[in-house]
Amino acid sequence: MVRVLAFSDIHNDWTTLRALLQEEADCYICAGDLTYNEKGIKEAYEIMRPYLDKIYIVPGNNETPEKIAALFPNYVHGRVLECEELRIGGIGGTKTTPWHSAFDWEEEYAYRILERLGETDIFVSHCPPAGTTLARTVDGRDVGSDAIRWYIDTYQPEYAVVAHVHERAGVVEKIGKTTAINAGRKGKLLILGNEEPL
Repeated sequence: MVRVLAFSDIHNDWTTLRALLQEEADCYICAGDLTYNEKGIKEAYEIMRPYLDKIYIVPGNNETPEKIAALFPNYVHGRVLECEELRIGGIGGTKTTPWHSAFDWEEEYAYRILERLGETDIFVSHCPPAGTTLARTVDGRDVGSDAIRWYIDTYQPEYAVVAHVHERAGVVEKIGKTTAINAGRKGKLLILGNEEPL
């Protein structure tokens, strides 16, 4: 069995980040937004540095790919890496909004990244998939991505870890064979190789 602790949207809550990293896990997955802006990335890095070989990360919409890639060796935006023989890969950022975040994209960009990504066991995306409860804001808007939904529908990873919509933290939804979760700031422990469902 492999213990994977997934979390997202820490937004400078360093007390919570330290507590999450005290949880015993074979690998830690961060689905983005460690900070509200890029000033906090170095601070997050210093906290996470003792665990770098176990941390698999994509940037959120408040972080640029360049800054995260420069500090975290297991950066999985647009690539697949292995942890305990599990393939972990994903995409950071979110689809374009009127607020123009540090890292947002058009759907065509996401499709290009995801078509090259191929199969994963754990798919990590800061942006949630369209047409799911994971993508619904408190006012009912669907802020999910069609490209993310296409990837999950097509490749059916065992887990999809998503983020971004804070009010959906802790929500779990099945998309075909995939268990999609918004781990949120409190985090979610996944046990792979366990016959019990999440």
